[in-house]
Amino acid sequence: MSEKKPLRVLVVDDDRDILELLKYNLWKEGYKVKVLDESSKAIKAAKSFSPDLIVLDLMMPHPNGIELCRELRKLKQFQETYIFFLTAKAEPYYQQAALDTGADDYIEKIMGLRSLTHKISAVLKKNYIIRKGAPELEVGKLTLNRKKNSVRVGEVNTMLSKPEFELLFFLAQNQGKAINHSALLQFLWGSEVYLSESSLELYMNSLEQKIGKGYIQRDENSKYIFKA
Repeated sequence: MSEKKPLRVLVVDDDRDILELLKYNLWKEGYKVKVLDESSKAIKAAKSFSPDLIVLDLMMPHPNGIELCRELRKLKQFQETYIFFLTAKAEPYYQQAALDTGADDYIEKIMGLRSLTHKISAVLKKNYIIRKGAPELEVGKLTLNRKKNSVRVGEVNTMLSKPEFELLFFLAQNQGKAINHSALLQFLWGSEVYLSESSLELYMNSLEQKIGKGYIQRDENSKYIFKA
């Protein structure tokens, strides 16, 4: 039996300290990692390296992260490749711009590199889905609209808070999968954030009031499962 090839991650950032930290942490997780501090070389490197996931900084010299993401998505080779942004920019405008160009997630550096590592392992090893770039998501009778932070149930449209929307969007994209409390924290709010079980339950109860009962269930191990 042939040995399984390690999953590949390409990281592009003009901060060499960040590159070294990420390279070391991802290597410890068993990934084959290539890092670049010049975004102008990223397209050529991506074509030859064939990464399973790409991490981009936002504010780099030409091309910047947004421009680079747009060019990558134009290439058939990378239309389904995960692209995550890791950036110091926390303003909603930058996050929306990144998602609009085809990024799958947007992680603020203040949330910590561990959060990024957890999310990479989530999509590459544990087969969770993190695809925030989708402007709308239809699951059963529910339609989620990212730009409006809203959910339509049948003909009724309801506004959600940002945390409620991200929580419902993640659960809906991973419908049928049992997800525990710590996993939800890591994938949604970052590994450095503490949110108690009771606080998460408040979000779940609020969502149930807005979308109706039965969509978000709990199994015998108290894990959350979305069923459309």
